[in-house]
Amino acid sequence: MSKLKIISWNANGIRTRIKNKDLNPIFEKEPDVILFQETKTDYEKMDKKFLDKIDYDYYYFLKGESTRTGGLATFTKEKPNIIKRFFKSSNDALGRASVLEYDNFTLIHIYAPLGSGNKAKLEEKLEYLYNFLHFAQKNSDKNLIIAGDFNIAHKEKDISNLDTKITFTDGEREILDKLESFGFVDAFRLFNDEGEQYTSWKNQEARKDNEGSRLDYFFVSKSLKDKVKSCTILNEINNSKHAPIELILDF
Repeated sequence: MSKLKIISWNANGIRTRIKNKDLNPIFEKEPDVILFQETKTDYEKMDKKFLDKIDYDYYYFLKGESTRTGGLATFTKEKPNIIKRFFKSSNDALGRASVLEYDNFTLIHIYAPLGSGNKAKLEEKLEYLYNFLHFAQKNSDKNLIIAGDFNIAHKEKDISNLDTKITFTDGEREILDKLESFGFVDAFRLFNDEGEQYTSWKNQEARKDNEGSRLDYFFVSKSLKDKVKSCTILNEINNSKHAPIELILDF
């Protein structure tokens, strides 16, 4: 039996995190896969000396909408068999998803748009999420792990301010209801059913007062539920507006 450890983190600027050595606690945990969202960069702008010295032979970057927002990075010790950057067609993931197929499982790394600003932005977010849902449903019979920043607070216990609009609309929350109806399981809730377990805060003051939301998730297919050994929020790593989350499975 082999152990698989994955850490996911909205890093809010990966180059800043590297400069400030904020990534050290992540790498010290020696995960098999690290997923970063909101990298605000692409491969060309990364510190190549940093990439050469880390213990990850394979890394994949997706450029965000600009240097101020978006971007994905995936670091993995094992080379995936297949990598896709879309769900069904070339532009349906908005540059905000990577699908990595390994021998024993498939990993979907997502970073959903926030959807704020106007109605069109929310509609774009929901379209992205429904494209994702279609892909997840089609592959629900596989060993599937879904991870990243969904920009959705699912239940009332996942958010401190129930009057929040974006991230807590009925349309957004229904996405995760549908995902669970396909047999996928919120891995964190296998171990912790308490409220006020947040992964995202507006600022450090809000984090100190624990006024936030749980926007970051690991979902696993029904076939992997019994293989999940832990799923935790790494609150001790507090250098971003988001906390990293960690999933451990035994195959």
